[in-house]
Amino acid sequence: MATGSISKDEKKRGKKIANHMVWQNVDNSIEVSKELVEKCGSVKAALRKLSDEVGFQYDESWTVQQLGKKLLDFVENK
Repeated sequence: MATGSISKDEKKRGKKIANHMVWQNVDNSIEVSKELVEKCGSVKAALRKLSDEVGFQYDESWTVQQLGKKLLDFVENK
């Protein structure tokens, strides 16, 4: 989540997607820029919005961790 409680050492990878940061932490939790999470109402909704913006097809049943990881994979391999 976009709480800011995760230290830099705990981040596994991050990518700027459609002008917003998405991070996967070493515990595989997902964080999204606080501004976008507040606008969308949740991390999952923010990830779905970013997915739509970059043309990534996702499954509605995916968890936040699944969606975040697969979105990061998609953007990195693009």
